[in-house]
Amino acid sequence: MLTWNVQWAAPGSWRTTEILRRVEQHNPEVVCLTETNDKLLSHPGHSIVSRPDYGYPITAGRRKVMLWSREPWEHIDDLGLDAMPPGRFVSGVTKTSLGRVRVVGVCIPWFGSRTEPRRGQDRRMRWEDHEEYLAGLTEVLGQGPSERLIVMGDFNQVIGPGSRAPARLRSALYEAFRRMTIATSNVAFLERRSIDHIALSADLSVSSVTAISNTHGNRRLSDHFGVAAHLSRHE
Repeated sequence: MLTWNVQWAAPGSWRTTEILRRVEQHNPEVVCLTETNDKLLSHPGHSIVSRPDYGYPITAGRRKVMLWSREPWEHIDDLGLDAMPPGRFVSGVTKTSLGRVRVVGVCIPWFGSRTEPRRGQDRRMRWEDHEEYLAGLTEVLGQGPSERLIVMGDFNQVIGPGSRAPARLRSALYEAFRRMTIATSNVAFLERRSIDHIALSADLSVSSVTAISNTHGNRRLSDHFGVAAHLSRHE
């Protein structure tokens, strides 16, 4: 499993060529890319994407969240809840070596989301979208029967020490994932702790987690580094 915020890397760009090379090195079964393009993962496989309107002027092909799998997707949901800030959620069920897994891709809003809205929108307070999203995600993840579940994407919070989020929002994040393990909570690269994460239901465990460098020579591939995890199933 692999997730990476690729900072709007465009198809065919030098950044995309190198990003995809690094993704393929890990041979992932499922990938979540955030701040991406719906054509970025064009190699064989199956992609689903979040809705295009995420509260800012829309550029053709841009999506806040994309999920890719080797196998087809079923039971696709690109909404979550009406009350959640838009365009930052997609989920589906796919077959993997772990069995059938529900995968949820998220891009939890950063603290400044829609604080400078486009014309006709209400102005949001700092952290307001983040808080509303976590409230909705808590409800979404608590719905339905227990199932094998992986949540991946940009959480826009460091887990544990070093978090700059207000205490109530750190608590809200823990509440959303109270039944899960955030396998990437201690991942760091160049002394920066990850805000891109992979969370697992209780029937799954992680055997290894790796940071994916976001540097290429003296150039930067993204303002985020990626994370990859090898998972196993409890027997």
